[in-house]
Amino acid sequence: MLFGDSSYAPTVKIGEEYAAQLMFVIGGNGSTIKHEEWEKNLKFAVKVQEKANELYPGLFKPIIMRTSGYNQQVAKGAVIIEVGATGNTLDQTLVSMKYLAKVLDETLQ
Repeated sequence: MLFGDSSYAPTVKIGEEYAAQLMFVIGGNGSTIKHEEWEKNLKFAVKVQEKANELYPGLFKPIIMRTSGYNQQVAKGAVIIEVGATGNTLDQTLVSMKYLAKVLDETLQ
């Protein structure tokens, strides 16, 4: 993939639908905004991703770690979920949200 490639569209087939792949972006404690408990966000992301892999293999790409804070210190479980890429369609992203909602429902019970 070339930088700025607008055709990149990571998808996964779930049943008869194509969903845009999801990816957690977890910030650490390396920015000017301190986030001493960033590992809790990572543990939450791992828990969600494990459930997603159980229910819908391939829905998530590997978790990406960054030193930036992304304001993830403001609340317990505050994470970024990247939905697809520039080449994904709106329909693919909406399909992803349907499956993400099911994963979150199962994870948070």
